[in-house]
Amino acid sequence: MKLQNLKEIESNLTFVKNSEWPEEILAICSLDNLTSSGLVFIKNSKFMEKFLPHLEKAVSLKIGAIVDEKFFGMMKGEVKAELEKLPWLATSPNVALTLTLLSKPFYELKMKGLNTQVDGRQMGTADIDPTAFIAQNVFIGEHVKIGVRVEIMPGSVILPHTEIGENTKIYSNVSLYPFTKIGKNCRIHSGTVIGSDGFGYTFHQGKHLKIWHMGGVVVQDDVEIGSNSSVDGGTFSPTIIGSGTRIDNLVQIAHNVKLGRGCVICGQAGIAGSAVLEDFVVLGGRAAIGPDCLIGMGSQVAGGAKVNEGGTWPAGSKLGGHPARDLKEWMRGVAYLRNVSLKEKK
Repeated sequence: MKLQNLKEIESNLTFVKNSEWPEEILAICSLDNLTSSGLVFIKNSKFMEKFLPHLEKAVSLKIGAIVDEKFFGMMKGEVKAELEKLPWLATSPNVALTLTLLSKPFYELKMKGLNTQVDGRQMGTADIDPTAFIAQNVFIGEHVKIGVRVEIMPGSVILPHTEIGENTKIYSNVSLYPFTKIGKNCRIHSGTVIGSDGFGYTFHQGKHLKIWHMGGVVVQDDVEIGSNSSVDGGTFSPTIIGSGTRIDNLVQIAHNVKLGRGCVICGQAGIAGSAVLEDFVVLGGRAAIGPDCLIGMGSQVAGGAKVNEGGTWPAGSKLGGHPARDLKEWMRGVAYLRNVSLKEKK
């Protein structure tokens, strides 16, 4: 896709540098996962701070940017000069809408031509180790790679360009969407779906416009995921489940989430988009983590607690309540309210 194609899709774009950039734009990428000839979106100072450390790499990879029009106008000279090192630059009056409109054609480019009807074994494109055990009534998509001693039980669907590492067991009726990667020694239990679309929309002119997700999921080694759980694919870069993590039944993990090593996520917990849980974080049953939260290494969140959007908690935190706060503080508050209630009854 070329710059003129972007303008055809989103007429509100204004190019401020190299509007005749001749090379192809190959993908939309996230600020911390840059790919060659890609495109990034910068909405505000928070996004800019995240992008600046990667600027030199972005220039070498010939990455361009679409920046919020108002934010671009407010930029200081030095920051603007740094950004203008990119090969091309455009502004948008509504970055969220522009991202939404452009996500679909890039999604279609990535998914174009994927064959989800004919088994990759019939097409001769599936790479399956001869020691793998694949039950009857399993669909294996094109260009799927299945490692040594993998076991896949009946009714599972492994869609194109998925990879499954050695000694992993996939139970019945599991669905792996395209571009999912499962590591070694994993166990994925029945009914679980990995790589489904993230729940992302932009409200515009009375409609919820879909943000098309194409980032996929990476499940690292030695992970166990319980039955009927869902791990959504990332928007433009993968949702990541760290090695050694244990996920219970009926857990929802949203797009762009990053779970560290050895996390424990108990039943019915929910983790919203772009949240980060560092290594060895534990979530009790029905705990909820809001979008863009950062939960530090070794932290524990009590069952039923709700960490509000954007919350940042240091390593070793113990949280409870709604909104979540230090567990001891929350328990003192509960005890105080109970005592007040008992006094009123007397």
